[in-house]
Parts: sequence; C-alpha cells; structure tokens
Amino acid sequence: MRIKNLPALVTGSLIAFMLVSCSKGGSSGGGTTPPPPASTPKSLKVTLDKSQIFSDNWETATVTVTDENNNDVTSSSSLYLGSVAMSGNTFFTNAPGTYQIKATRSGVTSPEVALTVKDAGPSPFSQKIIVEDYTGTWCGHCPRVGIKLDDYVVNGHPNCLVISNHGPNNDPYTFSNHAALANVFNSQGLYPTVYIDRDFKWAENNSQLDLQFTSRRPPLGLALQSTINGNTINLTTKVKFDVTTAVNLRLIVYLLQDGEVYPQVNYGYYNLPNPIPGYVHNGILRRTATDLFGDDIPTANQAKGTTYEKTFAIDATGFNVNNCRIIAFVVQGTNNQGRKEKVVINAQTVKAGLNKDFD
Repeated sequence: MRIKNLPALVTGSLIAFMLVSCSKGGSSGGGTTPPPPASTPKSLKVTLDKSQIFSDNWETATVTVTDENNNDVTSSSSLYLGSVAMSGNTFFTNAPGTYQIKATRSGVTSPEVALTVKDAGPSPFSQKIIVEDYTGTWCGHCPRVGIKLDDYVVNGHPNCLVISNHGPNNDPYTFSNHAALANVFNSQGLYPTVYIDRDFKWAENNSQLDLQFTSRRPPLGLALQSTINGNTINLTTKVKFDVTTAVNLRLIVYLLQDGEVYPQVNYGYYNLPNPIPGYVHNGILRRTATDLFGDDIPTANQAKGTTYEKTFAIDATGFNVNNCRIIAFVVQGTNNQGRKEKVVINAQTVKAGLNKDFD
C-alpha cells in the first residue's frame, strides 16, 4: 500500500500476412473494340525469399508468384497455406513445423513449396509489461487501481512497470504532455483509466496482467546505464535483438519520479480516509527524452544478435534526482506487417545513477 509509515501456450499458429493489392486498367484501343481478355497462364511457380524461418513470430518469409514467362503475378494470384487462403504474401508464425504454400491463378495451380519453421527456443530476455495509469491526486476513485497495482508489483511482479500519468485539474504532478497521451489512449477522459502495454484497457483483473507475461516471447531486451551530473541524468540505452525484423520499431524513454507524498482524494476505498494524508505517489511521469511516441530504430540495427545504442542527456531540474528513475521501452511503429501500432514489445527501468543489464 502506498501509505507513508503505515507464454500460456497459444493454441495453433499465430499467422499474419501483409495484404498486397493491385488494380490494372486498360485502353479499348479506339472505337468499340473491347480489350483483349487476360491471358491464361500455362504454369505458375512459387518462390520464397527464405526456405526456413524461426517460430519467433517476427521473422518473415515472403512469397512471390511468377508465370511461365517469369512475369511477377503475385498480386493477381491467390495464395494458400495448405488449404487455407492467405490474405497476403508475407508469413510469420509462433508455431514450428513445415508449411506447404501454393498459388492459383485463372484456374492454374502451382506446385507446392515447403517452408520450414524452426523452434525459436526460449528468449534470452524476460518479459516486462508497461502499465500506464491515468490518474490524479484529485480523483477519488483513483486509489482503487493505484493501490491494487502497487500491491501487484510488490507481491512478486517487479517486471510490471507502472507509469502514473497525472492530470489535469491543477494536479501538482500534471505531466506537460498529459493531454496528448490522453487523447490517444484515454479518449473518454475517465479517471482512473489504465492501459496495458498500450494495447488494451485494464479491467482491474490481475489475470490480464499475468497473461501479458506468459503469452509472449520477448524478441528483444533493453539495458540502461546512467550517471548523474548535477541536475542532468546521462543515459545510454541499449536494445539487443533476438530476432531479425523489418518492422518499424520505436524507442521511448521517460523520466519518472518516485516517493512524492501528497494528499490523495479517496471515495472510501480500502477503508482509508478522505483524503489520504500520507499517500506516496510513485512512477510519476515527468519528462520525455525521446519523441512522446518514440524515436525510430534504424531497420539495419534490427538483426538477431545486434545491439542498438542511443544516448540521452535528461534535464531533471526541479525534481529530487535521487528519487528519479528512467523507463525505456520499444513499441511497434507504422510499417508493422499487420501488427497493431504503438503496442509495447518490451521494457526496462533503472534508478537514476545506476545501471541495469539485459535480463
């Protein structure tokens, strides 16, 4: 309680495809002469850019279809994974095995081509989750989730990383960009609202948090190295990849503050008074070192075994730097092969002035 002194196995394959579409027009050539009908291929050939990928849900195989004249007819062909129609020509999965891929066009079917998916094995990194609590010292319902989240973290879940995004209503801890985040992730303006990994709203059910740890294989990990120089926190952020991916990924770095004591309005939760005089506010979002929604990680650095580094100088003026903490996380960007934009992949946190290695 914040009072001062007081992967389940996923059934089947998770398969995603990049949708490819194309439209073609033609000229009548003058008069009323109709355009010639599309030629019927005599044969089709399926090729893959890789004959083998890992079941890490990130590495992809791209399918190309050509006709007997070696013309690329992928966009006008229908692709099948066994007997299941594909919605595009890019394939990734978390299920090892051998997959048979074929194409059809104008009644002609290609021979099947085999794709081997090898077991990726366990990730070398532990899964962290980002929990963003839209809260306020003025909000009498906010202790209901704030205390519950605090208890969850303390009772065996240190990899649950909580960010308290305060605002508005003259809250002393209001984050300067609170509205910008709230408009994207908290459009209804209801307090408290909690988002899990920027993916879905928390229904205040701990099993939802548990599932975030067990249902995913972390494709990357983060390490943080920090020093303090006056009011400046110098930070080196490292992102190490256990997969190779061309998905647009973004790095986000925030400055948090812990241990701030301020009365918290409370509407009868946990049999505590209103207001709660000794309420300790932790994980207060104070600054951003990157763009609010992340800086792009160069695709060339997103290769298995590669480590991407970026340094920051974070101004902590006005805050007790000894109570400050850095949190860094990687999210999915726009070019994401059908994945949901802005969703958190993995994260790391460290107290200002200390280091945290990959784990």
